[in-house]
Amino acid sequence: MSFIQAKPRATHDFYAPIHKGIRLGLCQMLTRLGAADPSDLDLAQTLADLRAQLALSDGHLSHEDAVIHTALEARAPGATARLEQAHHHHRASFEDLETLICRVERAQDQDRTPLLRALYLRFSLFVADDLAHMAEEEQLMLPILQSLFSDEELMALEDAIVSQIPPDEMMAVAGLMIPAATRTDRIGMLSAMRANAPAEAFGAILAVAVQPNLSADDFAHLSEGLGLAA
Repeated sequence: MSFIQAKPRATHDFYAPIHKGIRLGLCQMLTRLGAADPSDLDLAQTLADLRAQLALSDGHLSHEDAVIHTALEARAPGATARLEQAHHHHRASFEDLETLICRVERAQDQDRTPLLRALYLRFSLFVADDLAHMAEEEQLMLPILQSLFSDEELMALEDAIVSQIPPDEMMAVAGLMIPAATRTDRIGMLSAMRANAPAEAFGAILAVAVQPNLSADDFAHLSEGLGLAA
């Protein structure tokens, strides 16, 4: 991608918040899967949560393809080729992982240990690939985007993605993005959500996606920053 001279004129970063959340979800899931045992009563829930995490990651790729890559290709043809290749590789990983999840689910108890190990190792490879891919997007692609689009245009692209996310998926995303953010960024994110969402919806986000995923001290700090302490 050296043919693109990335001299940023914009500063808006729509990658960092969602990528922080995805990293948190992937690392938590990897830890849970590594500790999973065939005799665990909640193994079915662990596998269901793994599927949900993979669906969230797949949805993120689709949003990037539909909005960010389309806009980038219009201004710099060929610039998304490497990204598209990585996304294709990710989707092949999703298929591999679903096959392994099904094998674990269908196996007899005595056969599950090696299958769980195989699933864990395959997921660890996906996590490693995705961490590297997200870092590349933030370090290499973001400056290109910032050189080709204004802050207003980048914010419009972000808004276009957010508008496509259904409420249940948005709740899951918020449940990762908010705890993964800094305290200052949490206040900024929730302030923006409150300004653009009905009071009832904002209250649901706080109650379902935010408070259960923060420590008492972090939630108190957030409440004070939002003027909700009383």
